[in-house]
Amino acid sequence: MTDKIMIALKSIGKNKNRNFLTMLGIIIGIASVICILAIGDGFTHTVTKGMGNHNTRNKVILQWQPTSDYNTDGGFTPMDASVLSKVPGVDHVKLTSSIVEAGAKAQYKTKNVSIGLNKQPKHLKLVKGTYFTMTGASNGVYISEDLAHKLFKENAINRLISIDGTVFEVQGIYHIGGMDYRPDAYVSKQTFKNLFASQISKDQAKLYVQADANKKQIGKTAVKQMKKMGEQKNTGRYSVSNPDAVSKQFTRILNDITYFIAFIAGISLLIAGIGVMNVMYITVSERRKEIGIRRAFGATASDIRNQFLIESVVLCVIGGLIGIVFGYIFVSIINAFLPFKAVITAYAIILSLSVSTAVGLIFGFIPSNKAANSELVGLLKEE
Repeated sequence: MTDKIMIALKSIGKNKNRNFLTMLGIIIGIASVICILAIGDGFTHTVTKGMGNHNTRNKVILQWQPTSDYNTDGGFTPMDASVLSKVPGVDHVKLTSSIVEAGAKAQYKTKNVSIGLNKQPKHLKLVKGTYFTMTGASNGVYISEDLAHKLFKENAINRLISIDGTVFEVQGIYHIGGMDYRPDAYVSKQTFKNLFASQISKDQAKLYVQADANKKQIGKTAVKQMKKMGEQKNTGRYSVSNPDAVSKQFTRILNDITYFIAFIAGISLLIAGIGVMNVMYITVSERRKEIGIRRAFGATASDIRNQFLIESVVLCVIGGLIGIVFGYIFVSIINAFLPFKAVITAYAIILSLSVSTAVGLIFGFIPSNKAANSELVGLLKEE
């Protein structure tokens, strides 16, 4: 096999220009597929990461949804938690909220802006100011660049703004990227708890179940209990939430779209394959003397077929490898302009090499078969 590959490489090297032009279609097609898959995988990873990683292995999540736009303050109560904790198989219950921020009004002089507000995270990259953890009922606030532009014409650092009637001092400004989601302002954890946490209703109940419990049955029983005894049963409806299923379905849809677009781009490989077939026909015609001599010295039809088929595959694989290199270069350039990072996965590399090999096998078979079936007498008469 090694000898046949070396012969194929020597043959390709004899006609560098012609073979490079033949590979050009494969190079462009593979590079296009690599770029599209990288952009699709990067976008999918960014979106699903933003949706969060929901570990529902040992818990059942109940969701409360208002039946009217005017009844948005309801949710689960401590009494509901007590009822749910008595469901067979439930270890304990924790009430949480699917809403991660509070709504508020920010004011500076005559300017009023509606904002989303949350407690400060552990880490926050600032474009202006110095980040530190605000302790206690601090009156410090970090605001986004967008909010700073809306409220202030000049530097916002150390300026005083009013949020829902409480005065805060701007400690820093942060940037919100195109694919990132952040609220308009951050305050200390204690301040958020004292002033704004009451706005966020407990619309989720996390039921932590025992190891051998039937989660599906617990979910049905819990919903049934809430429909009977829930304190907000008249203003909303209860259901079992499965965030992992939603996330997986969304990821599957994004992947399907990516693969479809990559398939469209891969159609160019069909044209490249026809070019490979044409060159292999020319190669077979040019090397009929070689075929005749090899047949005269005992080479079988299978040996001749395999030799030209290997040459076709090697030609396509070389084009595929160059296409992968160009794909990496193009993705690096594209990443400079995207709001997220395009990611080249091992799957994309393996797929590209597999497609290149398949193109060589499929479009090289007919010319190779023609070479193998050439009559020895006819080949010698030509000479």
